[in-house]
Amino acid sequence: MYFFFHLFTGIVLGFLCSELFNDRRWLIPCTIGAILPDLIDKPLGYLILNTSIGFGRIFTHTLALALLIVAVGIVYWLFRRDPGLAALGIGILSHQALDLMWRQPVNWYYPFLGSFSGTHTEDFFWVKFLEELHNPFELILGAMVLILVLAVLFRSRISPVLKERRAVISLIMAFSALVFGSLAGILIGWGIGGHTLRQVGWGRPEELILGGLVIALASLLFWRWQSIVSRS
Repeated sequence: MYFFFHLFTGIVLGFLCSELFNDRRWLIPCTIGAILPDLIDKPLGYLILNTSIGFGRIFTHTLALALLIVAVGIVYWLFRRDPGLAALGIGILSHQALDLMWRQPVNWYYPFLGSFSGTHTEDFFWVKFLEELHNPFELILGAMVLILVLAVLFRSRISPVLKERRAVISLIMAFSALVFGSLAGILIGWGIGGHTLRQVGWGRPEELILGGLVIALASLLFWRWQSIVSRS
């Protein structure tokens, strides 16, 4: 799975946890956790440990580490009411799921099945950068994330305008929920049927199913926000 879909997944899960527990502190660590494995393992495997390992799904792509972070995070949240570590672990687990780590059991279950194994890619970072640029879905997601960041940064200026146009915002949210829900259904259906979408880098049916589920969760978020806006 590619960078911006990992990031998008973290944002969606962060918002869902924030809504579920009525605590916005879930959002940022969940988002960070969704991209953290690549931010750590890729430089570590391809640069620092290039001669000994030479690939990028290693320590933070392991199930044991993710479950440990989630478990410790839940305990810390229950006793200290701080969800940061639990949210980080949820983000990391989402990353591993989207990377289909069960297809690499030696790495996912490390250290129980032996040492890490993988394929070295020459000029990895340049290759991945070009793949991102040529992936239309990633470019769309990148634009959406940029718009969200700008909206957060300039929320004090935007809020008065949004309050004056509640009906329009509600309509946009409802339309977004419909579009995302329809797209989710199509992707999940294609995945169940054994199809792939290599044009956007989803070369396995499981990626379509998981991607569709994430988009379905985003649809639920839009519908909830539409309900909140329409009632306010």
